Amino acid sequence: MIYDLTTIGGLIVTAVVGIILGATIFIKLNKKSQQNYEKKAEEVIKKAEKQAEEIKEKITEKKQNIINAVEESKKRQEEQFKRIEKIIEAKEKQIATKEEQLKKEENKVKSIQGEVNKLKEVNETIKNNIKKELQTKTGLTEERAKQEVLETLRADLELMKTERLNFYLEKLEEEKKKIAKNMLTEVIQRYKDPTSVEKKDMTITLQRDEQKAKLIGQNAEILLHIQETTGCELIFNDAPKTIIVSSYDLYKKYIANQLIKKLLKERVITKEKITNFFKQVEEETKLKLVSSGKKILKKVNIEGEYPDEFYQMVGRLQFRTSYGQNILKHSYEVGYFTLMLGGELGLNINTCKIGGFLHDLGKSIDKEVGEPHDILTKQIMEKYGFSKEEVHAAWTHHDAIPIETPEAMLVKAGDAISAGRPGARQETLEKYIARIKAIEEIGNSYEGVKKAFAISAGRELRVLVEPKTIKDKYLPELAKTVAEEIEENVGYPGKIKVNVIRRTTNTVTIKSKS
Repeated sequence: MIYDLTTIGGLIVTAVVGIILGATIFIKLNKKSQQNYEKKAEEVIKKAEKQAEEIKEKITEKKQNIINAVEESKKRQEEQFKRIEKIIEAKEKQIATKEEQLKKEENKVKSIQGEVNKLKEVNETIKNNIKKELQTKTGLTEERAKQEVLETLRADLELMKTERLNFYLEKLEEEKKKIAKNMLTEVIQRYKDPTSVEKKDMTITLQRDEQKAKLIGQNAEILLHIQETTGCELIFNDAPKTIIVSSYDLYKKYIANQLIKKLLKERVITKEKITNFFKQVEEETKLKLVSSGKKILKKVNIEGEYPDEFYQMVGRLQFRTSYGQNILKHSYEVGYFTLMLGGELGLNINTCKIGGFLHDLGKSIDKEVGEPHDILTKQIMEKYGFSKEEVHAAWTHHDAIPIETPEAMLVKAGDAISAGRPGARQETLEKYIARIKAIEEIGNSYEGVKKAFAISAGRELRVLVEPKTIKDKYLPELAKTVAEEIEENVGYPGKIKVNVIRRTTNTVTIKSKS
């Protein structure tokens, strides 16, 4: 709150007067001590008067300072207002100038728009005249002419599309083998497990050498009954504390092994005990197959709830072989290769994995049923609810029907990779020689063939033809015919490449000029 300086001075004077009056009253009330305090009262009054005068001077000085500050502030505000007025005047001039320019531009635009409209009218007139002349000369309506132009353009685009497609196909044809080889090499190098060849014989170690006699029995009756019951051959050689169970059937060999282990715990072995233990081992093995099947499917991450019959078939794959290759381990390999290739190509990896792992599922029962294992694989997978794509990928790897999906093609490739690993499959020398001869005989049986010989362990057949008898244009047909006959008449693991070679020689003699 701001007080006027005169008012403040008045208040001070009033206060001083009040003090004087108070002192006077005080003196009157104290008459006895009046003389003692008179002198002090006078001093107080003089001092108060002096203070009042000093205060009045200070107030007067402050008042003048305030008046000066207000006047200076007023001057500054007036100067600032003048500057703002000048700025506003300049802005108004700029706006006026821009409005004039805008009006000029609008007039120009209107003028140009008028010219454009005139040109449009002229253009439309010319266009109509051209249409009339064209219709008169060609005898075509406007719609018919448009249709012919579109048809011509469509034909040109189709031709361009065909040419471009052929270009990319040729480029892909050149690079596909290189891409495929690199991809296969990378996938195979990432798999380091050993090959899965099963041996015909299984060695059982005994605690004592005398146990051999217990297994033979009087007049070899116990031995013969064990062999007849299990379907396996027991071999007693000179090696101490060992016997050999021999059979190509892994399931029978496993049953015989478990049976012998139970019999060795008995003091006396009889035919009845052999029969009873054999039935017991079979039941235990069936239960073990169910448990193994569940573990196997969990290991390869195939989800779902299935009946024990299905788990038993999956578990039984560990007791099946093909050319000595364990089918379960082979299935693991095919599932792995198919999964890796599918991942590289961006396909459905679940379909690749299931199709690859279950592609030989039918081999678990094909001996008992007597049907091709690929057909059985299809029937089993359909029965237990696998998808159409998974079933197709699994059972078409032997080309029973044309392959329709890339996942199925990868299963076929994975099967060939697993079967073609060095040492993965084995066969007897006699069968090997017979197969090589059969392949060479088919190649030599065609007219115009000079010589055919198998190389790379029977995986490639090279056919040399007489160049004068067979021309180059007939070579692809000959190779295809030979391949089809081999596929139809010769059993073989993996793939066989047929190469037809026609060799010609041109001789030019040059005489010296000297």
